[in-house]
This record gives sequence, C-alpha cells and structure tokens, in this order.
Amino acid sequence: MLGSLQISEAQMSIEWGRGSGFNLGRIPGSNIRVERSNHPKGWCFLASDDKLTYMHVDNRYFKTKEELDECIMEWVNEKTL
Repeated sequence: MLGSLQISEAQMSIEWGRGSGFNLGRIPGSNIRVERSNHPKGWCFLASDDKLTYMHVDNRYFKTKEELDECIMEWVNEKTL
C-alpha cells in the first residue's frame, strides 16, 4: 500500500529509462512504476506498483515532460504521506 511507503526527499525523483524504455520510469526507494505517453493533446501518465497494474491513470494532459514529472511527483507525495 502506498501510504506505508517511506521515501526520503532525496529519492523524490523519477528514473526514466533510455532507448526503447524512454517512457518507462521508477520512483527510487519504492515499488512505484510510471509510464508516460505523448498524445496530440500532450503528455499523460499512468502509475503502477508490483501488485496493481493501473493504480492510477491521470486524465490530464501536459504540454511538457517537465510539467508531467512535476504532476507525477505531486501524486507520489500525496500517496506517501
């Protein structure tokens, strides 16, 4: 369960993959995985963990990957408090 995760602020980042894994990421120190997609409307994401594939599907679109990353980290912060 996310509420029981203990993630330090130093770990609050997303490690995005490279190459063919460019759109797949992990939150270090947790079991949270994220996947980003770029659609004509903008960037969006879904979050998973080791037990639940679609733990969260965000229905918003973002113009930049940086805005998307900020939204993902806000979601993680809310779920880990």
